Amino acid sequence: MADAVGRYVKGIEWIRDRLESMDDIADPILGIRAWDDAVCVELEGRRIVVSVDGPYTKRLALKSALVHAATDVVVKGGRPLFALDTVIGPREDVEEIIDSLKVQAEAMRIPVLGGNTLFEDAEPRCSLTVVGELATAEPIRDCGAQKGDVVALLGEPIWGGRDERLVKAKVLFETWFTALKDGVTINAAKDVTKGGLVSVIYEMESKSGRKFKLNESLPYPMTRNLDNFIVTLSEYEYVNLGRICVRHNCRMTRIGAVV
Repeated sequence: MADAVGRYVKGIEWIRDRLESMDDIADPILGIRAWDDAVCVELEGRRIVVSVDGPYTKRLALKSALVHAATDVVVKGGRPLFALDTVIGPREDVEEIIDSLKVQAEAMRIPVLGGNTLFEDAEPRCSLTVVGELATAEPIRDCGAQKGDVVALLGEPIWGGRDERLVKAKVLFETWFTALKDGVTINAAKDVTKGGLVSVIYEMESKSGRKFKLNESLPYPMTRNLDNFIVTLSEYEYVNLGRICVRHNCRMTRIGAVV
């Protein structure tokens, strides 16, 4: 588990340190110093949330690359508006990736409006940038865990074939935005991606200055990407979110507490 934290968290912190002065130029709401899942900036009165992810292998690009790229925006409270792609590889592979991205985009209602394509005799890869608009007053940061909060996983792991992943992602996103619209207060949230729960929880603990006491038995491996959301919220709000999950047939699993 320490290897995952070293690789996915500590091993890239030098990038933040080297680029942190960029915040002084852009003055973002959520920028490089926050080192969160996405960036949030204000443009002419609109709060825009942006994230770039990848490069994905062809296998993952064909299954759910757009979903995984979008979760970084959604978990911060941003409703995706559109995406841009960058694809490289032999033409046949690129065509397969583009065709699958179209299916994903239509299913998730996140149009791919442009990008960059390079035909080369190289391993096929795809990167995606997702642009959204903030649906909450402030972005939901990964550093806001409060003592006494419930720690929960929202949504099923986004595993399986493409169609199965799209169904799970749609349920997760719809439940999430219903909760935000209904005023459920989420103190901290993050999508469970690179390094799995062990890396994500390490970051959330470090940033909030709190410890997460996890249940002895957890339903998923600690180091596998789940691509659902880990949230911390009060007991009261956990009950409110649970009611919404029931309406949307969305799984929520209580996995611990903030101490």
